[in-house]
Amino acid sequence: MSVDGIRLGEFQLIESGIAGAGHKRYIGERFICRFCGRSRESVDFKKKAHAIPEFLGNHQLILNSECDSCNEYFGNTIEPHLEKYTHPFRTLTGVTNKARKTPKHCDEKIDALQFDRHTNHMTVVLNDDVAFRHHDNHVSWVMQRKPFVPYMAYKALCKIAASVANDRYLPLFKPTLEWLNPLSTRELSISPTVVIETLTPGTRYTSCVYRLYFRNTNTFPHCLFWIAFGSYALMTFVPTWLDFGAGVVLQSKLPYVPDIRSEEEIARFGQQLHTERDFSSRELTSFSHEVHMRFESIEEEAIPPE
Repeated sequence: MSVDGIRLGEFQLIESGIAGAGHKRYIGERFICRFCGRSRESVDFKKKAHAIPEFLGNHQLILNSECDSCNEYFGNTIEPHLEKYTHPFRTLTGVTNKARKTPKHCDEKIDALQFDRHTNHMTVVLNDDVAFRHHDNHVSWVMQRKPFVPYMAYKALCKIAASVANDRYLPLFKPTLEWLNPLSTRELSISPTVVIETLTPGTRYTSCVYRLYFRNTNTFPHCLFWIAFGSYALMTFVPTWLDFGAGVVLQSKLPYVPDIRSEEEIARFGQQLHTERDFSSRELTSFSHEVHMRFESIEEEAIPPE
């Protein structure tokens, strides 16, 4: 089955969109929170709740059906973990944050790293002279993430999926909405909690692109969520009520979204790189992000002593 030129077997595209800069766009039923179920008689809806966090590059897609209380809760609990996890991806490709700026990176070996999305120039100040390895115009280095909880980052991805879903699909995501509800004690524990990172060399989304896929096959998972920003994409499953039905066959392996670049682009920039991770851990963790890049030119400058 072909869906928008992307082959995902039994999965069908049920939701898709692009969110970046520009005029505000609003989705969802007004004044009824899809997460806690409360209306404006008991909670406020004064804040602009971004359906996708601004740190992923969404400055225009607003969710009407998210109350101020839930908005604050998500911003203080789960979203910071997704922000830390995705930080290297966003730094390397110039994805703008809430302040409309490209995030900087620093760790023990890198004093400062920033990508200029307007000029395609990257500036790096090193604490360790051997942190970068380069041959001709090929450079590689390692970026260290700040500690985050993978389970919370996965929960934030599911929250985005539930935010961009059309109202008519919300009954399908009842377990996820109950899990996200700050007033609920429901927990979801699915292991392995698979998240697939995909790097597509030579591609840089200037806006955030998202898709929801669904299949009704009595096979877990029934719903996939894919989101791309910069040169990177993340894909995972979103729990539905069908996943917990009788006779459901567990099948945790997720299909890759095939590369839709031309043969010329693939030959020039290289193949996609996929990394599968298990985000079921509820402990603070950190893992490095290894970077390999080719530049048109590299200039080394010695910083004069103070």
